[in-house]
Amino acid sequence: MSTRDKIVKSAVTLFIQQGVAKTTTKQIAHSASVAEGSIYRYFPSKEELAWQVFKNYHQYLAIQLQDAASQALDIEGKINSLVNCFLKLADDDWLMFRYYLTSQHTHMEKVTEDMLTPYQVLSDVIKQSAETGEIKKDDINLLTAMMMGAVHQIAINKIYSRINGELYVHRKFVSNTLVTMLKDKRI
Repeated sequence: MSTRDKIVKSAVTLFIQQGVAKTTTKQIAHSASVAEGSIYRYFPSKEELAWQVFKNYHQYLAIQLQDAASQALDIEGKINSLVNCFLKLADDDWLMFRYYLTSQHTHMEKVTEDMLTPYQVLSDVIKQSAETGEIKKDDINLLTAMMMGAVHQIAINKIYSRINGELYVHRKFVSNTLVTMLKDKRI
């Protein structure tokens, strides 16, 4: 593992355990088994480290979701692919995913319009399906927020031990529920 990767992993672990504000660069360095000065070779500050980790994972997640959505032709396939991808990524790197979820409120204001985001990917999928008549034309932002909220809450409830084990095992139920919600013409 590279020095940068050790720093990031140690920082994320400590950020989750005690928050960014209470974590010191000395603690990060000790946990990563590097000199404290090594952190500053990669990041100008602890706050910038926290932001860069969030931003990189946010964009990585968006790219993975965009790729997953592009593999399907209809809304059902796209939602299945998106849910599968999201839950698999959560399970594959729960530490990073947990940091991503729990630090959103701190970092979202720094996300710029030119950045690809998971929200944008899902919004585009819903918008395209509405334009083709697959789903009812409705408030795209409201539908996107509802869909994002549904999958985020599953992961958040894992954090609070209300849902245990791998999230991926729930993919079919989650996908079917979201597709049903999108296709329900009564809404």
